[in-house]
Amino acid sequence: MRVRRLPAALGAARGAIVAVCAAIATLPAAADQRSDVNVYQYAVENPVDDSPLPIPPSLGETVPVTVSLVPLSEDAGYAYFYYNGRPVIVDLNTRSVVRFGK
Repeated sequence: MRVRRLPAALGAARGAIVAVCAAIATLPAAADQRSDVNVYQYAVENPVDDSPLPIPPSLGETVPVTVSLVPLSEDAGYAYFYYNGRPVIVDLNTRSVVRFGK
């Protein structure tokens, strides 16, 4: 049985792959350190007074400008308001409803 040796280029490529895999393995730890905010959880933990709407909001519907939205931060992209005691999550770019509370 003959044993063939890998050319040096293939050995270097294997080493690079191992290095990339090792770097990827550290990503979850780095991701855990981010301060991502769950919009729904934030809205539940920070309730506000109900907003008056003539009809219940529906998914995808545009929220009137008369409804005051509570943004999470300047760069979050989402805000919320309460309707009938439940949080309603809104996309700030379109003011459309993206999620209802339970």
